[in-house]
Amino acid sequence: MSARDFLRNGPLWRVITAEGVSVAGDWVLITAASIHVYRETSSTFAVSALLALAAAPTILLAPLGGALADRHDRARLMAFSDAAIAAVLLAGTAVASGALSLAAAYVAVFAAAASAAFHRPASEALLPSLTSAGELSRANSVLRLASRIAMIGGPALAGFLMSGNGFAVVLAFDAGSFLVSAGLMVTLIGRHRSPAGELRESALRAALAGWDYARGRRDIAIVILAVGVTMVMGAVISAGTLAFVSEELGLPESRYGALLAIEGAGAVALALAFIFLGPRLNLLMTGTAALVATGASCALLGLAPSFAWAVAVMAVMGMGEVGLQVAFSSYLQQQSEDAFRGRVMSLIATVAALGRMAGLAIAGPAVDFAGAPAAFAAAGLVIILSALPVAGVALKSGRRLVAQA
Repeated sequence: MSARDFLRNGPLWRVITAEGVSVAGDWVLITAASIHVYRETSSTFAVSALLALAAAPTILLAPLGGALADRHDRARLMAFSDAAIAAVLLAGTAVASGALSLAAAYVAVFAAAASAAFHRPASEALLPSLTSAGELSRANSVLRLASRIAMIGGPALAGFLMSGNGFAVVLAFDAGSFLVSAGLMVTLIGRHRSPAGELRESALRAALAGWDYARGRRDIAIVILAVGVTMVMGAVISAGTLAFVSEELGLPESRYGALLAIEGAGAVALALAFIFLGPRLNLLMTGTAALVATGASCALLGLAPSFAWAVAVMAVMGMGEVGLQVAFSSYLQQQSEDAFRGRVMSLIATVAALGRMAGLAIAGPAVDFAGAPAAFAAAGLVIILSALPVAGVALKSGRRLVAQA
């Protein structure tokens, strides 16, 4: 597929647009719900509970979502999940301004996360059928770019909507965004063959078969494990950066937001570069380099003597994050059989969510006990070490290709 064909690939761009709109809707909702809950309760614990509730469905439902994506039309599953959350949000507008407004916020956030647990594995599994293998990394780069822009713009839009309106307006707006996403996917239903899943098999057995499939393929298991390790250590960095900015650098907490913006800018910059590089990317070696860059930037952040140093390091960290996403998603999509692809992509989402929750659990004690610089250095070293098995798989694959040639 040439670059011109890639740009003219309407079905692919509809999936990418639907994913961007869906991610933006998620971030608008979680940001607006957090603001609403804090306004109503003045409780940090209540907001934390809301954020934890947003992570739970990925762990509980993503394996089921992956199993369904491998047994049914993936575009239909995406359209149904978006339409379902739109209906829930529209129903929530009726009670969002009354005594049940807090309940509406919690239910809406949980429902949106549950919808994503079905939408995202289907989207990741559908992508390879819409483009050639050589262009898969370019497609994933565009997808990550759209998602990152949505993650930046969603909270800003939520703040604007909440500044002069109630939470019900946000729910109505968000429902509209999910209906747009569903409408885009309806046009693809039946256009691409559905995977040949065994419909007589229970969803639970199908999900467990996906775990067995990934565990039995060493290269897939190593990549998923590396992602899980990175998420655990990355959560330590995320949780400790605010304290580092305030206590180690002696700067106002507002600089923390600036660092997050710089991290996002780094991710966007590398995603753009990957779009142009496209098929020239060596996926496993790119993933290995991204792991090393991420780990090194984590360690160097703890050594930052100034805000300018921290800015440079956070930009590299953002690049490492998108490098991991593009390289490893493309690799897993290529290496997984179509009949198991949805389950493999849901597995990596589940492992990432579990890793983040585990990392957040240990972040506080680690930073309080050892201090942010030491905790960041340890986290960075662990991430770098996780790159070694991935590099081993990359070198072995390269030798196998040379032998075949």
